[in-house]
Amino acid sequence: MKFLNQNYFQYIESFFLGIAQILLWGCSYFVLSILADPIMKETNWSPQFIYGCLSISILISGLISPKIGKIINNSQKNYILFLSGIIMALGLITISFSSGKIVYLIGWILLGVAMGFGLYDALFASLGKKYGKKASGSIIQITLISGFATTVAWPILSYCSTNYGWRNSLLIFAILLIIFTLPIHFFSFAYQQDHKEINEKKENKIIIQKTNVVPDLKLSFYLLLINFSIGSFLMTGLYVYIIEILKDKGIGLKEAIAIGALLGPSQVGVRLLDLLFPKKTPIITALISSFAIFISFVLLLLSYKIAFIGVIIFGLGNGMRSILRGTLPLWIFSPKIYAKIIGNLALLPLVAQAATPFLGGLIIQYLGIKSFVYCLCFLAAFNLVPLFILQKVLKGYRINLKRYKTILLSKIHL
Repeated sequence: MKFLNQNYFQYIESFFLGIAQILLWGCSYFVLSILADPIMKETNWSPQFIYGCLSISILISGLISPKIGKIINNSQKNYILFLSGIIMALGLITISFSSGKIVYLIGWILLGVAMGFGLYDALFASLGKKYGKKASGSIIQITLISGFATTVAWPILSYCSTNYGWRNSLLIFAILLIIFTLPIHFFSFAYQQDHKEINEKKENKIIIQKTNVVPDLKLSFYLLLINFSIGSFLMTGLYVYIIEILKDKGIGLKEAIAIGALLGPSQVGVRLLDLLFPKKTPIITALISSFAIFISFVLLLLSYKIAFIGVIIFGLGNGMRSILRGTLPLWIFSPKIYAKIIGNLALLPLVAQAATPFLGGLIIQYLGIKSFVYCLCFLAAFNLVPLFILQKVLKGYRINLKRYKTILLSKIHL
């Protein structure tokens, strides 16, 4: 009965954490997809400045992520996610009252800190700290719900912007953040208990006696880092410029928003399938995910009539990728150092995300939107390479890895 109660609590907690993630993503990464145009029309600021502030924000979140991972890993009480909602609300309020570029930039700096405190990397680290290996279930459930971020946020932002203006839209979302995220994060993590490891001394004796084979764990880490970084660039590139990509193909704004909104259900659909059907190893899932993302860009380069299929397939691939950001490292590394690993894995991908709006803007300005999609397609194809290498590195180790990973992986210094 106690086990059932714990599982029931974990399901309820995952549902509310998913709701919080919808708000946090919708108020940060995805806000400019709808509000950039009205902001530019009112302020006459350049697209480079508008999206450049988003780049700075993402860069800040990446720079603080390793430190956040260490804090979560070493602290008994976790207020990191609780603070994220407060800081993000302050950032939105600052932007809404901005009349000049400096105040606008300060608002995005606050959003960057909030993203480092509250999005997937900090959340996955917190779940790994709290539940250990059992965190995989929560990660899948939360990403299942948070996959609706664009589906929920974009139509609401579009409606609020049209009827109340972009400034009031940000104030409305700031209020929603305070109302929902604060209690959710406080009750989920403020008093978390550290995950109990099994008796390591006993396990270490078994390790020494039964295996002399050690996988190249540092190489595994760097292969993950490359794949996650390119995947982050691809995700940000499509999400930030999806409306422009579709409009360039002759699709109207309303239709483009409707097609873009398919990303959410597609991500949710693939996560639901992950819950319902027999499990594959995370490395196989990662290969499927990266291949799907590559195919999606190929389809986006073809006729506008099948652009929606490309968006759906990208949503499927990216939905798997979002889960893998948490489950693939958990499959390879010990829960004891998982939060630290997640923090270290977050830095370069977030730097890549920070560079995407700026680099994408340059490519689009000088070469055109289609050239940008060609670049994304090439990167998506290349991103399969580190996964094939990682599969080879780990092949033959999986039988023993579960046994010896606690002692070996705890010795990695990254």
